[in-house]
Amino acid sequence: MAFCQQFKGEVKQLIKQFDGYVETHVDIALQVTTKLKAILNSPITGIVTAIIPGNLDNVIRAKLIQGLGYSIDALNIVDECKNQGTIEQKVQCFAAALVKEHPDMQDAILQKLAALLARFLGGNTTKQNIYDLFVQAKFSVAKA
Repeated sequence: MAFCQQFKGEVKQLIKQFDGYVETHVDIALQVTTKLKAILNSPITGIVTAIIPGNLDNVIRAKLIQGLGYSIDALNIVDECKNQGTIEQKVQCFAAALVKEHPDMQDAILQKLAALLARFLGGNTTKQNIYDLFVQAKFSVAKA
């Protein structure tokens, strides 16, 4: 048990080392993927509207929508999702494929989606592994 407490403390210390700019993008990306996970089993007609936080300004919202398309294509879990006509259709296709996965795999895919989204929001100025690590750390702290 002491190991878990020590690990949790180390993760929290690691998170403190990231700058606020990266953290803001990770937080937004995690909000999106958390909402996406919550609606996987319930059909929603406006899935993009449902998963994007309502308090974002229009510039970030537009970039986030663009980032969703980029990130879903980059994950490439289902080839036919790339060929969808609109972002709404692409996200619905992605969600339909994701719901078929084991819950642990869903979490892994959503964490990677969050990391890709965060990097996209940040203008791809930081290496992907930094975003991967930060998303994983925040996810782990939230689960603990």
